[in-house]
Amino acid sequence: MRIVFIGPPGAGKGTQCELLSKALNVPHIGTGGMLRALEPESGEQIHVRIDRGHFAPDEFVLQMVAERLAQSDSQMGYLLDGFPRTQVQASAFDDQLMAASLKLDHVLHLQVSADVLIERLRKRGEEGNRADDAEEFIRERFRIYEARTAPLLDHYRSQELVRDIDASDSESLVHASICECLNFNPMLSKPVAND
Repeated sequence: MRIVFIGPPGAGKGTQCELLSKALNVPHIGTGGMLRALEPESGEQIHVRIDRGHFAPDEFVLQMVAERLAQSDSQMGYLLDGFPRTQVQASAFDDQLMAASLKLDHVLHLQVSADVLIERLRKRGEEGNRADDAEEFIRERFRIYEARTAPLLDHYRSQELVRDIDASDSESLVHASICECLNFNPMLSKPVAND
């Protein structure tokens, strides 16, 4: 299964990828975490960008993801969290998949109201997990998401890949909704790929 998760900041993409990764036994590839893990000397400018809620350069992200997907654990599938984030990335990724005679199975669109998202991000910011969750950057992150990432839903809807998920509920209920959407019962069956 090759699945892309799309949703605004705070929608729970990382959490749901972790849960589904264990259920499907495929890697969760989160580009945000990969970028934040860069050594300061090699990624200082990128750290500054993402800490302020901005995106890393497309070319850098595309190369980083291509190298990660070439690793052996990704050959049977993967869950992409935070990629693609721009039309340039989505189009280039389409080309990479086509060149490898592969395709995405699903694009899971996690939907959450703005009020819930802001509360989640404020709470996460107070816990000190991420610099880009600081209150002064939250609205900027939403603005960038709406301008650059949300339009990708039309790109993937044209390929009939998008599955809308109400992600405003508890982690376990959202996970159950995702499994139902994928026709996947972790106890009984395997997921159904998109034909």
